[in-house]
This record gives sequence, structure tokens and C-alpha cells, in this order.
Amino acid sequence: MTIHEDLDRTRRALRELEKSLAALRNQLGPHLDVLRLMDDAARCAADLDRLAEQIRAPHRHELVVIPDDDREHALWGAGDVDHEGLGAPGRRAP
Repeated sequence: MTIHEDLDRTRRALRELEKSLAALRNQLGPHLDVLRLMDDAARCAADLDRLAEQIRAPHRHELVVIPDDDREHALWGAGDVDHEGLGAPGRRAP
């Protein structure tokens, strides 16, 4: 079975679950547990749609190369970067 067939089969099963939960809600009224199950089914449907989208158009992560050459030290200020945070001389933790 292909991934698309599995996704379609899962969608059909999820639709059947949603129909069954709607029938339970009609019989029991707005019972908390039924509403929670309906919310879970909606989250499953959203996750399934997101998964199908990722399969259709996989994201290509671009490799970012960080050069090994020297950094421009002027960007780091006058050495005050070393004294940031609680580790700075004369500071105490709150």
C-alpha cells in the first residue's frame, strides 16, 4: 500500500470516528468527555492534514556555512560582552 492510500484510509477512518462522536453527542448532549473526544478527533484531522502537506512538499533544509575566518572584534564592543549576566564582577544573584 502506498503512503497516499494509507493517508486516505486514515482520513476515512477519522471521518467515521467523527460521525460516531457526533451521534454520541446527539444522544448524550454536551457531555464533557464526548466534547473532549471530538476535540481530539479535530486535532487528529489537523495533524493528518499537516502530515499530508509535508509529504506532498517536503521542506528542504538549506545548509548554512559559517566561515572559520576571524570575526570583526569591533562588533563585540569594548569587552563588555564578557561581563553580561549574573556572572559580571560585583553582581549578586537575585
